[in-house]
Amino acid sequence: MAKTKEKKPGRGARSRPAAKQRVPRTLGGFFLRGLVTLLPVVLTIVVFGLLFQMVNRYVTGPINDAIYWSLERNALGWKALDELNIDPLSLDYLARDEVDDDDILDLVRTRSWSDPYVIDQLQIKRSQRLSFFRDLDALWIDHEKLRSSVAGVVHPVIGVLISILVVLSLGWTVGGFVGRRIVQSLDQAMHKIPGVRSVYPYSKQLVEFFFAEKKLEFDTVVAVPYPSPGIWSIAFVTGDSLRTVREQTGKPLITCFVPSSPMPMTGYTIFVDAARVIPLPISVDEALRITMTGGVLVPPHETVELLHDLQEDDDSEAPPTPASPEDPS
Repeated sequence: MAKTKEKKPGRGARSRPAAKQRVPRTLGGFFLRGLVTLLPVVLTIVVFGLLFQMVNRYVTGPINDAIYWSLERNALGWKALDELNIDPLSLDYLARDEVDDDDILDLVRTRSWSDPYVIDQLQIKRSQRLSFFRDLDALWIDHEKLRSSVAGVVHPVIGVLISILVVLSLGWTVGGFVGRRIVQSLDQAMHKIPGVRSVYPYSKQLVEFFFAEKKLEFDTVVAVPYPSPGIWSIAFVTGDSLRTVREQTGKPLITCFVPSSPMPMTGYTIFVDAARVIPLPISVDEALRITMTGGVLVPPHETVELLHDLQEDDDSEAPPTPASPEDPS
């Protein structure tokens, strides 16, 4: 009986799996998938939470404290509190342990704090200590209790609104001639203070990069052979090259800005032969994300699974296992 000779696949033919299974179907694999799904949401919440805490601590918090202080520490503020049904001289805010007047203490020993006569004498003693600026310690007022009541009627959102108004007013002020001169003087002073001048210029550069009115308008996102041939870097086309450089090289050169990771506001300005530039179909925001994350966040349409494909190629090119010799009988 003639044996049918099986046809071996040629070297060029490669068998690939129907579907790529990147994560094994195990408990650890499911945990990893869940972690990858959950982490972006958690990180987003953490970032906005930290931003809210920073704004509350350094912007709205101090403004609210200033509002509360202005209501608690002067006569005009007390008139406003009276309209809000808060009387700082009432027994509700009396720091009884802080009372050091012997006459009042003698009365309390025979009577109670709520006794009308004690209250009248207490008010007389306090009225003798009143001035335009209210000293809460001298008036035996509990700071924490009064602040709690004031914060209860003066909502913290007022600090947010005032912060916005302050920022708008500041922006309007620095837009004029006097405001610009003040900002320039302040900027020069900050550059002369030891220690501060080591941090302030970079902080200013960072803020101006993200919030400057005149943004850098990049024409195209490209890949350039930088810093050496065979190594490609993301760059932004900013315009034509310098005339002298172009005339000396005799080539059509363009000016590109190569951002640095992870701080894309710093980088290098280079002049590249236009023929050696590869245009990239990605936006400026996507290019900045790639730079800031060191290539971790890549647009989906530009993702390449090279390492996985190479592993599959190595598996497909492995020599076949030799078949066992057949029984001649």
